[in-house]
Amino acid sequence: MTAISMIINVLIAYGTCQAFFIAFIILRSDRTLFKKLFAALLIIEGITLFERFLVETDLITSVPHLLGISNPISFIKPPLMLFMAMAITIHHFKLIRKHYWHFIVFAFMLLLNLPFYFLSGTEKIETVEVFMNKIPSYSSFEFYFTLSFFAYIGVYIYISIKKLREFKKQVTNNALVNWLHNVLLGYSLFLVLHLIYFAIQPIGKYNFALINQISMLAMAFIIQSIAFKIIDKSTIFNSKPPNLKDPLQRKKDENIILDKLENGKVYLNDNLNLTTFSRSVELSSAYVSEIINQKFNCSFKKLLNHYRLEEAKKNIHKNKDNKIKLIDIAFQSGFNNKVSFYRVFKEIEGISPSEYLEKIKKA
Repeated sequence: MTAISMIINVLIAYGTCQAFFIAFIILRSDRTLFKKLFAALLIIEGITLFERFLVETDLITSVPHLLGISNPISFIKPPLMLFMAMAITIHHFKLIRKHYWHFIVFAFMLLLNLPFYFLSGTEKIETVEVFMNKIPSYSSFEFYFTLSFFAYIGVYIYISIKKLREFKKQVTNNALVNWLHNVLLGYSLFLVLHLIYFAIQPIGKYNFALINQISMLAMAFIIQSIAFKIIDKSTIFNSKPPNLKDPLQRKKDENIILDKLENGKVYLNDNLNLTTFSRSVELSSAYVSEIINQKFNCSFKKLLNHYRLEEAKKNIHKNKDNKIKLIDIAFQSGFNNKVSFYRVFKEIEGISPSEYLEKIKKA
């Protein structure tokens, strides 16, 4: 075993231990459905990493009957990913009887592996060695059967990402949704690279053991990132999905609010506040505030300042060659005093209005 291979195996062993430890920590806390599903996923990944680690280090010869335990349970992961996405995007989501049909592939693979489980330890090791050293062929059934697994997990990941993106269109600042979306995107990239390798494998003899180690290392790093989030005392795992009620109606309400701001330019009124604005769109103040917070990740006041600043920048560009006063531009853009105008400009643009004016004059 080379030094690099030994280091990789140590990192994989560490990732394996962390997977089980994180699952234990999550299950000890407030066990929401998402946390239960997430812990189950981590346990499956931990078992998979553990078995593959034993194979890579030849320790499996001491416990040969552990071979094959991770193969069927890998088919539980795709439905778990989908249910995790649903648990954080659908208010009061619960697993019901029809959801368990998603595990029929796992049940089929478990039955398919039963003959292997009844082999002796020596026979199991010999079977696995033959499988590891066998180069797949484009004409073999095993090649296309394995490809079907990529399609199986790919469909679930695609649906999961689609659901998360639909949610993100309405709620941009849900930390848990954003985090899971990024994790699934990273997992998708890894899956595509693994698929490409597998698809070209029949062309020539490649180092399958090295690819196997790299894939385990990638999963170990994903687990490390999850551990960091927990150690960092991040609140992402405590995020709860808001009650979006009727998505179509909510979308209409969003459009009414945006139309009032962008086309109605109500932000030019320096006395505008959340109460008067909510009355103008015939919606409750709490509902308007919730939509703006979830859509733009800011308060109503900050959103007004954003529109006013953009209006001020347009006016500065229009009058850059004239001797118009910046305070007049501030009043024309909806600001009611010089101090707030300069503060907002500096906060968002990083420079003062006068510096901005000089900058565009030079340009």
